[in-house]
Amino acid sequence: MNLEQLTKHQIILLTLLVSFVTSIATGIVTVSLMDQAPTGVTRVINQIVEHTVETVVPSTQGAAAASVTEKTVIVKDDDLAAQSIGKTQKAIIRITTVGGKDLVARGVITDSKGTALTDRAALDSSGATSFEAILSSGERVSLVVQKQAASSTSPFATLSLAVGTSTGFAPAPLADISKLRLGQSVIRVGGVGSDTVGSGVIASLPKNEGGSQTEVEASVGSVTPGSILITIFGEIIGITTTDANSSGSDFYTIPKIHTVPEATPATSTSVQS
Repeated sequence: MNLEQLTKHQIILLTLLVSFVTSIATGIVTVSLMDQAPTGVTRVINQIVEHTVETVVPSTQGAAAASVTEKTVIVKDDDLAAQSIGKTQKAIIRITTVGGKDLVARGVITDSKGTALTDRAALDSSGATSFEAILSSGERVSLVVQKQAASSTSPFATLSLAVGTSTGFAPAPLADISKLRLGQSVIRVGGVGSDTVGSGVIASLPKNEGGSQTEVEASVGSVTPGSILITIFGEIIGITTTDANSSGSDFYTIPKIHTVPEATPATSTSVQS
């Protein structure tokens, strides 16, 4: 076939044919390369989360009911995680001995009254009898370790923080463990000094042991007592405890709702289990 003798129509058809064959070849090569790429490369980084925001608009007419408008706000996964971390940091405390600088354990505030949870074994092994909590603002407040029932085997120590000059506390909500899903994105907040974070997923769902779910495994670990594992919405899934670390640094003890008793706070011996 002599290309110089082709008509204009034949040249156009030939060009289309070459383009079609080239695009097919490019697609085959691209798919082959994607199949050979590591999982981390092909993972979608920014998931899209949709929130429905309700805004109450007061009516200008006194007798008329207020109208409610709804709009959908699209938030990137990265932005949502950063917002949740910032909010959760307000509930995180660092526990030291009175006047001390070295970290004994981390803890997290779980209600507006100043009730917090931490690793009991870390307090026991410190050898100290009195502790202080450093809030996210840097303020030091005194705390009392609540007495544990003789029959209790909980790895958590329940703390009562003195409000002092603070106007209140910003507690972190507890996650609904029954709604956890394998592969769900999670964030670990820990560190011996300033807060450090790591991201991962739920590696294995909690198992029922004795009728209750006690530990959850994630793909991100921590050995700092009292470090927390949260959802991308800032809900607490688990806390690093000595008991959980005996299974591995990527295991976290699932917190339960604790209430501070009204009785007289425990003395210094209350740290011992």
